[in-house]
Amino acid sequence: MSDTLLQELHDGVLVLTLNRPAHLNALTWELMRLLQEALEHASADPAVRTVVLAGAGRGFCSGDTRGREQLDSDDSLTGRSSSEPGSGTYEMRVSQMMRLSASSVLLHTMPKPTIAMVHGTIAGAGLCLAAACDFRIASDTAMFTTAFANGAHSGDFGGSYLLPRLIGAAKARELYLLGDKVNAAEALRIGLVNRVLPKICFESESRYFAKRLADGPTAAYRYMKRNLNAAESMTLEQIIELEVHNMVRCSRTEDARQLVGAAREEREPVHHSL
Repeated sequence: MSDTLLQELHDGVLVLTLNRPAHLNALTWELMRLLQEALEHASADPAVRTVVLAGAGRGFCSGDTRGREQLDSDDSLTGRSSSEPGSGTYEMRVSQMMRLSASSVLLHTMPKPTIAMVHGTIAGAGLCLAAACDFRIASDTAMFTTAFANGAHSGDFGGSYLLPRLIGAAKARELYLLGDKVNAAEALRIGLVNRVLPKICFESESRYFAKRLADGPTAAYRYMKRNLNAAESMTLEQIIELEVHNMVRCSRTEDARQLVGAAREEREPVHHSL
């Protein structure tokens, strides 16, 4: 089993750690595939209530570098060897990148809260993965950049969709076209991150934040995310109708019944619904 992606599940919180610290956790085909598979499993696993994406070593993720330029010699996505005729064609490469970029979609849409725990360098595709999460908790050491212009690339992993919705169209264009670096304080000011924590307590406070979500009403989170994601393309009338249906669904969950019982018995509710 590869150790380029570490997985730790404790009390409903799944921490997925990109583990290529010598390369600032730059993405490779293997790492992207492992991340996609882990997120697909986490999305359906009732034992997982919150997902945290982190990076080992000095940074979160420096994006995708030369390691991703070479196709895996044994590509499990297609069942074909990279030495076979046609395996390295434009169409094949597009197909592979589309499937592997699904990690951004999974982080954004899975029916559970997702958190990017960001420290040190975060660039390119790494920034896009963090932007796909519901929350971004940053260490005061974090340094953000799109980096695509520096490599003469246009960008991938959904950043063109995600960043304008976080920080506005004008600021997103600035970050893409100029490729400037943004420190943690500025990232907080422009809305790129939710919180900035001192390095000394960054990990412990981030994990506490994740545990708080894992202990929350998971069924309600599912429908909250469904409403919020739908609101990116639906009209107000359509969203109100969706909200009404989802409110009725939530009222019939075990979590809702727990709240009634807990209030009657003057105790804290225990949430179970998924």
